[in-house]
Amino acid sequence: MIYWYRALRVAAALMLVAGAADAQELTEANLKAADPISGEQTWQQYCAFCHTLRQGEADISGPNLYELFKRKIGTHPGFNYSNALKNADRDWTPDFFAEYVQNPGTVLPGNSMPAVDIPADRVLPLVAYVMRASGSVDWDEPRAETLATGGLDAELRASSPDFWAQHMEHTVKFTIPRDNGETYSLVVYFNEDGTITGNNRGLQGIWRMRDKRNFCYSLERVGVHPYEWMYCMQPKADENFGFGKVIKSFAPVKGKEEFQIQVSFLEGRPHPLEGDAHPDYWTFLFNNTTRYEIKVAGETVVIDARFNPDKSITSPQGAAGSWYTEGDAGREDRMCYSMAGVPGVEGELSECFALVLMFNPRVGARWPARFEQGNSYWAEIIAGR
Repeated sequence: MIYWYRALRVAAALMLVAGAADAQELTEANLKAADPISGEQTWQQYCAFCHTLRQGEADISGPNLYELFKRKIGTHPGFNYSNALKNADRDWTPDFFAEYVQNPGTVLPGNSMPAVDIPADRVLPLVAYVMRASGSVDWDEPRAETLATGGLDAELRASSPDFWAQHMEHTVKFTIPRDNGETYSLVVYFNEDGTITGNNRGLQGIWRMRDKRNFCYSLERVGVHPYEWMYCMQPKADENFGFGKVIKSFAPVKGKEEFQIQVSFLEGRPHPLEGDAHPDYWTFLFNNTTRYEIKVAGETVVIDARFNPDKSITSPQGAAGSWYTEGDAGREDRMCYSMAGVPGVEGELSECFALVLMFNPRVGARWPARFEQGNSYWAEIIAGR
């Protein structure tokens, strides 16, 4: 989360020198001066569905990229790389990374990363963002004024009072479409200190003025796809403003303009901003089946897991285990479980996850993840038992 804050906080200052990077030469000076907003947006639109960046975050379909530029290609511990990456025998550098993300199949033939068609003018800011966000460099960033010291953020109250009041005095509601035709809603507070808080436990966000014409905010740990996004808009009060009705909608994912998130406002701030799993989650969990397709020694093992109220896990395939919840200061916001008896696996498979991820349970939900022991899997919710 710290890099979301840094990216937005320094955006105005970096924009003043971003012109130096127009030539797309990946010099240290150009990388330091690259527009962090463009880098963050490019990462979210093209990379975040398959990769994570921060220390300790799980691999997804692609490996975690923490300290990517401090290691050789194909060496992240525990990830099952293609032979093309395992045998590359070279370091990640900014130039090679830029070439690879633009045309992975040509640069390293035989690897499994799909082409994602990143625009050429967005590659440099993406490289700079990944270098910073992955902890690969420790560059001094240009200082920018903040709410505490003045600057564009602090001027917003005076320059756009109606816009400020809408966002800082009332509740913003986002309604997200789902694949099954239903919707998922969450409410958030934009706070005067530049943070955003929400009713999904674990949700985090930040807002900043990118320049005089762009109010930008980012959210992460939303709980459902697209999980996190960044959006910029002009700081002007909505002409059709009214409580309880949809004011506008926007597409958070490039190339998916039909996927629109609706925005509405609720009067005041009476809404609780702490949450746990969806109120129906436990009933849902105890009455349906979680089907795991687990990779074991190159093969797929299917386990139908039944989570029970007595905190046991049973399976018709013979696997068995237990689950529990945990959290700080008596607030149980994580669920952990382990299973033994999975064919081909010695010992247990286990993992923990934030309960906020289960705020909107549904039959047919399907997602990839990885156990702590390194085995990747796809899980799907199957109706009944």
